Amino acid sequence: MTRVTTVVGEPPADWDDLTVAPPGGQVLQGAAWAVHRAASGWRPRYVRFEDGRAALLLTRRQSPFPGFLAYAPRGPISAGDAPEAVARRAIALADWVRGRGGTILAVDPVLDADARYDELLARAGFRETEEIQPSRHRMIVDLPADGDVEEAFRRLSKQTRQRVRAAEKAGTLVEHDDAGTHLEGFGELVDAAAERKHFTFAAERGFVAWWRRVLATGQASFHVALNDGQLLGGLLAYRQGGTWATAFSGDRADRRRDRPGTMHLLRWHLIEEATRQGLAWIDLGGVDTPGHRRLPEPGDPGHGLYEHKVGFGARWVESAAAHEAVLRSWVYRAGLATRSLRRLVKPRR
Repeated sequence: MTRVTTVVGEPPADWDDLTVAPPGGQVLQGAAWAVHRAASGWRPRYVRFEDGRAALLLTRRQSPFPGFLAYAPRGPISAGDAPEAVARRAIALADWVRGRGGTILAVDPVLDADARYDELLARAGFRETEEIQPSRHRMIVDLPADGDVEEAFRRLSKQTRQRVRAAEKAGTLVEHDDAGTHLEGFGELVDAAAERKHFTFAAERGFVAWWRRVLATGQASFHVALNDGQLLGGLLAYRQGGTWATAFSGDRADRRRDRPGTMHLLRWHLIEEATRQGLAWIDLGGVDTPGHRRLPEPGDPGHGLYEHKVGFGARWVESAAAHEAVLRSWVYRAGLATRSLRRLVKPRR
């Protein structure tokens, strides 16, 4: 087993090199996300393990009860190590949180599904829980090894290539907007997309501020699709783990008939750039939704999006579930009971 060696309240100078840049690295384990969440009342703790790895831990008091909640957003990262090593870090975090009176710990590293990881966590008292992020699984696009953009385009399905060309023919252009000129309008598009796909999102809950912050770090890139100066769609991708990963996307659903292929053009633009940069693969993000944490089937909310991403040559990758460990069961049960009571007595409008 590994142990926690140090925990500090300010990010060390090399923090993002430890948590964002390595294999499996995640922007939500970085210093920028810690600062963003601190503005909402979370307390960042920068944790180092004796195996040389690190994890961002966010904690929050749960008044009026004793103790605190703890969450390692998209962590602890794998850093290229075996799943067992990731599990040992999660267990070490649980030991540290328990020793300081914490009530519950949630972890959700981006990790390929692995029975050994699940077994080690189960032995330590963790259990699977609903995802904190919108999706669990990923859609990965493998890129040509020689950076051949024409080969990357040939790998798209015929229908996807036609959609890309249709968007270009309709006069739609994709531009970088890393200054964030269109972020507010993009937030409205993402809100609408979330409603269509049946998951909770509200751009006004600090997301626009977060997007501006992460763009300023250089750990994200914002692409917008414009036609006659009108925003038709956007895609914001994180640079993490040595590649690009789609984080947010959305388009004008009411313009899909007269301005087709907006999201096809945006995703192709990201694939094209990644190919030119010599990356081995990129992550197009998930397609599963709450209640449907599996390969989408016809009729599932994510099936259309799944087929859309398959058109880019994306393959479905099963990923590990989020887990939580209840560390002080009586406080946890009391909190659940209180929340249930509040729902019962809440005045109806």
